[in-house]
Amino acid sequence: MNDLRYRLGCWAAMCVGLGVLSGCQAMSAPEPTSAMGGNALPAACRWPAGSGDPLARLRATRDALESQGYAILDTDATLGLVSAERKTAQPGLGAVNSPFGRSGFWGGFGLGGRNGYSLGVFQNFGGGYNTDPVQIERVSVVTPEKTTLVDRDSVVVDYNGYLIDARSYNQPSFCQQLRQDIESRLNPSATGVTP
Repeated sequence: MNDLRYRLGCWAAMCVGLGVLSGCQAMSAPEPTSAMGGNALPAACRWPAGSGDPLARLRATRDALESQGYAILDTDATLGLVSAERKTAQPGLGAVNSPFGRSGFWGGFGLGGRNGYSLGVFQNFGGGYNTDPVQIERVSVVTPEKTTLVDRDSVVVDYNGYLIDARSYNQPSFCQQLRQDIESRLNPSATGVTP
């Protein structure tokens, strides 16, 4: 009888364990190699491009990005692609692990010698200017056919070039604002804005 209870208890524990694991699997994010990919675009970052001159759309996209402080890296009229980046200093972020903040203060003390004793102290001030980490946002806007797609990512690097943070930066509010800006440049009479 005890053997039967033991077996039933093992089966029940195994079923509960499998149920928990399958629930975790159902709630997991899509794999990077899946059709949705690791950086699935929010609905606001894809919209119907509408009809019109593809070059006018390319120019409107370029102007909209430049008005937000982005530097244009590349354009391709055949693909309908505009890629750009914006660099923003992150003051104070670099001082997190430094006891003296941005002062660049360091020094040392040495004692020793070969034929006797010597004593040495050195002190240095430095670190230069502009040692704050920099956030680099890169955005690509492409209209291959009838749909405009916006993809944006962000990396933060320190002044030595070491990576601090990297992530997808597809924010629906950014995409909505960019879409409105592009549409207002394509239809200035509808919005009352002069080109």
